[in-house]
Amino acid sequence: MAFHRLQILNRQIQPNSLVEMAPSTTSPSSPILSSSPIDVKHPDLVIRQATIPERHQTWVINKESWAGILSENAYYLREAHISSQDLTRNGGITYWILVDPAAPCDGACPQSPDHILSACEAIRKPSLIVRQDGEVEEVICWCIGSVYTAERHRGKGYAKTMLQLLGHQLKEFRDPSDPKRANLRVGFSVLYSDIGKKFYAKIGWQPHQSSHISFPAKLPSSVSSAKVKNVLKSDLRALCAADCTHVRRLVTRSSFPAGLKARCVQFPTKEVMDWHHAREEYIGQYVTTKAPMIKGAWAAITQGAEYPPKEGSEGLDAVWAIWTHDFGLKKLVFLRLHIPPIDKSNQDAAHQALRQVVISAVREAEAWGFKEIISWNPTDATENAVASVFGKESEGGYDLVHREMDSIASLMWYDREEGSEEVEPEGIEWCVNEKFAWC
Repeated sequence: MAFHRLQILNRQIQPNSLVEMAPSTTSPSSPILSSSPIDVKHPDLVIRQATIPERHQTWVINKESWAGILSENAYYLREAHISSQDLTRNGGITYWILVDPAAPCDGACPQSPDHILSACEAIRKPSLIVRQDGEVEEVICWCIGSVYTAERHRGKGYAKTMLQLLGHQLKEFRDPSDPKRANLRVGFSVLYSDIGKKFYAKIGWQPHQSSHISFPAKLPSSVSSAKVKNVLKSDLRALCAADCTHVRRLVTRSSFPAGLKARCVQFPTKEVMDWHHAREEYIGQYVTTKAPMIKGAWAAITQGAEYPPKEGSEGLDAVWAIWTHDFGLKKLVFLRLHIPPIDKSNQDAAHQALRQVVISAVREAEAWGFKEIISWNPTDATENAVASVFGKESEGGYDLVHREMDSIASLMWYDREEGSEEVEPEGIEWCVNEKFAWC
């Protein structure tokens, strides 16, 4: 899914531009309608799930902004490809459009995108909420992406109306496709704003920590090669399972400081990583005819650390990164940087392991001709490891960026009580807020 920009397009779909797509996650014969239960600018409009042809139409509408280095048809195929991954198939992704129910509209085979006033997508992810009193609740998080309004419909508040309606409706939009998760409540929804912090905050998605560390894809001559194990696709299941166990224990066992009422977290599952890697592999093959094989780097902290970690492990004896290749921007981006708790007993070994992972990332980026490596919301340990390779930030060794306009992590909190306001209370911590959570 592309970032949230309200970009420009003024082109209608051509009848011969449809491509074969993945099976529908919605029913074209009975789209879900939503009336307006909240104060919106256009109470006569509704949101509903798009039919298959309408889904394609949304890609036609936004392709000029988000296709990037892909051709038109390659972009359509990529969107169909990433929507068919384990994370997104069988209702894991839903496509939403804002329409006027009184206007002419043929959802089965529309000939123009004019009836689609605004559009977006939502991806379902397994998550957790932990409260100050010790209560632990498994929940669903809906991650909203690809918010887009065609040029001819802009300036009328359609995107705002769509998101107000969707934010309200997602609270009750559980998981009809998976009986094992049908009883799980929707605890929160997230999106990543590329239009600053104010627009989405006004309609309920509050901005959270949005920073990253950036360092060059070229090592100083004094730095030797890294001693790590390359993470391959076949290793991800064990690594992600250990990391999810670690994340669960981290958020449930850590003490709550004064003023903190609850923590929430999305799990860095293999399905989430595979979704990101499906994107990079598709684009990599399109641009270079090769798909990246190395998905990250692992470095031991303690002697005898096992790779990959055994079932039930938290991975406390190692540091690892799972990354993705951004071929459009020529950047290597850490999806998840797993760092176990650091204290006096392991701080030197952990620092060295993390340093080796940083060096390995630079080698991987360099091999693809990239210019930069990015890690979201870095810890002090991450910054210290980068500084040990490149020197201090004040000396130009790296950049620590606090974003104000793009990729602003924003969260809407859903109260458990029926009819309660969907306004995030003070004292909510979004844990492990790294790039894997982006959609």
